[in-house]
Amino acid sequence: MLAISVKTETGPGRSRPTAAELAGLLRRIGADDDHFVVAERLPDETHVYVQTWRDGAGPFRVEYRDGAPERHFATETEDVERVVEVFVDWAHGGESWRTALDWRPADLYSTPALDPETRKAAEEQARKDIRSGFWDVHEVAQGVCDSFDPKDTEISLDDARRIVAGLWERRLAEQAEWPEVTDPDRVAQAFAALAAKGLTARMNFSCCSGCALGEIAAERAEGDRGFVFFHYQDTEAAAEGHGLAVRYGAYAEPGEDDASAEARTAVGRTAVAALTAAGLPVQWDGDPDRVIDVSPLDWRKRLPTGA
Repeated sequence: MLAISVKTETGPGRSRPTAAELAGLLRRIGADDDHFVVAERLPDETHVYVQTWRDGAGPFRVEYRDGAPERHFATETEDVERVVEVFVDWAHGGESWRTALDWRPADLYSTPALDPETRKAAEEQARKDIRSGFWDVHEVAQGVCDSFDPKDTEISLDDARRIVAGLWERRLAEQAEWPEVTDPDRVAQAFAALAAKGLTARMNFSCCSGCALGEIAAERAEGDRGFVFFHYQDTEAAAEGHGLAVRYGAYAEPGEDDASAEARTAVGRTAVAALTAAGLPVQWDGDPDRVIDVSPLDWRKRLPTGA
């Protein structure tokens, strides 16, 4: 097995694959929703990785990074077996991969095909998703593409990745100066405590209240009496400085269509207690039909690791 972790566009990452498994992942990429492979060493080394991208039957864009942005190099090749050789040798800690391809300093951030207004709009979308702290770099790039109507303006995934890359680097530099424990860490602590108290606790769950309420029961663990969550729009509002709306409810008892007000109120009280115990400011008047407002809140959530 190779001492690396591997991430692809499809499914969860893989830890310590065999050389044959890694080769299989590389040979298949290019299809829709399966464009890239990223390999990182185990144990993790910051900003050290090798990755490749392919669209359809086009060439492989291969990149490696050895730390700082100026140590980021790229090339292209049509030869999938050469890509496999590079990845496997890199994973083994070899040196032949360094001369196997014509590496050049990578142009990471420029988007000459985009007009300034389109780039500006794309950057704002990327900043919004990066500030949330829940999306990895590939999800943020896809979100940038999806934010444009292709009938009006189309932005390629490659351009989106370039835009996101620079903003991601900047955010990493910013968070290095943050306190060890931030308000989102306290929110996560409270949600972990709520999960231990028999509640289905989900952060950044679904797109809106309607969808989340329709989906939360499918997340229910045996013995859960209620639920607590905040959705994507709540996260965005918190990241913009408006505080966090925490939503909650109780599961109906057998034979009931809806949970009672008393049951919902009890869940609300449990949620308020956990949030308060985590050191967060909470505003709630005890009405089970009103959300719990966590405010004021300094939303500085660290980016996903290994992304």
